[in-house]
Amino acid sequence: MNKPVINILPDLIEVSPDLIEISKDNSFDFLSKEYRELFNACDATAFQSPEWLAAFYDELAPQRNAKKLVIMGRNSSSGKLIFVLPLIQRKIKNIILVESTDLGVSDYSAPVVHKSHLNELLIDKSLTKSVSNAIGKYDLLRIKPIREETRPLWELFFKTRSHQLDFSAHASFIHAPYDMWRKNAFGPSHTKYIDRKYRRFSKNHNVSLEIVPPCEIEDAISYIQQRREGRFEGDPIQQDFVRKFYTRIAQNLGPTEIARTYQLMADGERVGAIFGLIKDDRYHYLLIGCDYDTHGKHSPGLIMYDLIMSDWLTDGGEVFDFTIGDEPFKAKFGAKPTKMFEILQAGSPVGKLASFVMKLKAR
Repeated sequence: MNKPVINILPDLIEVSPDLIEISKDNSFDFLSKEYRELFNACDATAFQSPEWLAAFYDELAPQRNAKKLVIMGRNSSSGKLIFVLPLIQRKIKNIILVESTDLGVSDYSAPVVHKSHLNELLIDKSLTKSVSNAIGKYDLLRIKPIREETRPLWELFFKTRSHQLDFSAHASFIHAPYDMWRKNAFGPSHTKYIDRKYRRFSKNHNVSLEIVPPCEIEDAISYIQQRREGRFEGDPIQQDFVRKFYTRIAQNLGPTEIARTYQLMADGERVGAIFGLIKDDRYHYLLIGCDYDTHGKHSPGLIMYDLIMSDWLTDGGEVFDFTIGDEPFKAKFGAKPTKMFEILQAGSPVGKLASFVMKLKAR
């Protein structure tokens, strides 16, 4: 597991306040070689990958009246990029809101910080003030959802402590041999249940799990959109511009593969599809769509989770991340919870009132 770790220096030394040059660059290219090198040297999540953020700012932000807001820090001597804070700014009911790149699609928010330069941030006493000056005026700053291990990094940049949200993220940590891990993690009852469902499904159908080929990606994402219709309140993918966003991400295959879409087939027909992000040894499950009208009795979704976990392990993966949400079924697949947090920081009296109301609603 790759978790951000901040090593506090035993003796913090005085440094020049201009050791790190902090600025705003709303034209920053997330597909640039410079950002890719930074991302490869950090402990950020798949939701800060170059392809995800480029598509987020191109496809989603304009549709939600959100402006790109990118804060970066460079070494003042070498000009080397040390960190990037991907943010957005929008106006809601006359409140100027600065946020992380969430908009209902990014399950984990993280600053993108070069691991070799963490101590430079720790000893820069003007860091929070410089970041605030670069952001400019706002009523409320909201950073969410933040994984527990990412809290210390975000709290380096802002003067407000994070507070816990009322939901968690969940992930299963897989290891070989899969059958043995599965039996222990799922428990006897759930293991037998899935085996029985798969056996009955396979009795009269040729059932297989496949990685969706490039030529079928667009159709598979549309399939997920259609099969989810009416099942989830406020489902973002029901908006076509969100579907196009996910399709663009899903089509990032080859050497820079950041996503993988699976489909469950029965006699050559698709009966289910799952879309997720990839980073290192972690598969982030994001979307599922199944033909429950025809095949609901076989529980195709549960069968897919099981088969994908096995396939992911075979491919060198170690974590099946169910991401955020406390749905009970996740525990049946051996998933363990991780606390999630949020930073709310007021920048004006109006923002202070909005922050107070938000915290009350979260209780």
